[in-house]
Amino acid sequence: MAEKIDVNELGRSVDLKSLSEDELVAVLRDALAEPGGSKNVDASVFARLVKGASKKQLEAIMSSEARRPVIDAIFGRMSEFYSSKGASSKRQVVHWHVTGAPGGDSDDYQTVMQHGSCTVSTSLDEEPRTELFMNGTEFLKVVTNNANPITLFMTRKLKVSGDVGFATALQKMFTIPSA
Repeated sequence: MAEKIDVNELGRSVDLKSLSEDELVAVLRDALAEPGGSKNVDASVFARLVKGASKKQLEAIMSSEARRPVIDAIFGRMSEFYSSKGASSKRQVVHWHVTGAPGGDSDDYQTVMQHGSCTVSTSLDEEPRTELFMNGTEFLKVVTNNANPITLFMTRKLKVSGDVGFATALQKMFTIPSA
């Protein structure tokens, strides 16, 4: 792949099987490094990209220098996809732990949903109603509607601490883009 291609073009027209893991990582890294890069990525195209990528390609993304920009981009736009459908007016706090970061760490985020809005931060400074733990590959699949969180929970690929019932309702609170 000699020329620079944007993520939307990649998701729409490039056969991902023709790309190496390094090429896919480079496209994502470069696209998200541009000013406003994540805002330019069509969420449904990104979902299609995740759906079409091999497990090996997704693992390469989530173990590379593109991991944090990809996760930051997803959480940075999470409030756009929040729908207060199914949410209560009570303040609801969720801690997300995307495991498997280089060095064995996790990327941690807090979402606070209240009064029809959702705010995101990297500070885990409030008591959560629920905490979600999943590896980066499974996280990509869940947030792009390419995996069923209940199935992942049943197969122990998604772990929940706290209110499990609330965790299952989270999916209804977001308009998740599909491929």
